[in-house]
Amino acid sequence: MLLCVVAFVTCAFAQKPSKQTLPVPDLPISEQTNLVTYQDVVKQEGTPQVLFDRAMAWAKKYYKNTSEVIKSSDRDKGIIEMRSSVRIFSKQKDGTMLPKNVVYYNFKLECRDNRYRYTITNFNEKATSAAPIENWFKTDSPYWSPSQYEWLNQIDEQVKSLINSLEEGMLPVEEVKDEW
Repeated sequence: MLLCVVAFVTCAFAQKPSKQTLPVPDLPISEQTNLVTYQDVVKQEGTPQVLFDRAMAWAKKYYKNTSEVIKSSDRDKGIIEMRSSVRIFSKQKDGTMLPKNVVYYNFKLECRDNRYRYTITNFNEKATSAAPIENWFKTDSPYWSPSQYEWLNQIDEQVKSLINSLEEGMLPVEEVKDEW
């Protein structure tokens, strides 16, 4: 009998990690908009048009379908506006990861003399109505679950990978001289 009580108590308290024990994902939150926003100005030699051309070349390599991703582009102003997505996964009890949903984001690139700025924001989970990921930080919500912190971390990893790819793609390409 005592063994049954101990087993029950152990199982009852081991079901969900406490909200206090989980580290809050460290995503950048804009003070102006209170939205998750990745933004930086990167110094890179080049005119706005040269940087714009590099950004367009990068986008064409990075995204499979640029005609759907690029919403507007203006070479004279040095601006590219895009809308794309990342996929989030749910971890199953056996450790396998199954696709959960898609999270869309807005991505703006602005090119100026010797610098460019990227802004990645307005993350929304695909749903019947807007489902901003900022809601996943609200542990007092009756709909909150520890999985939401995992999804935020997945988004963070994917966006950081995107930014690394962009920064590499914006570097000047060395011209190979064919001297024969």
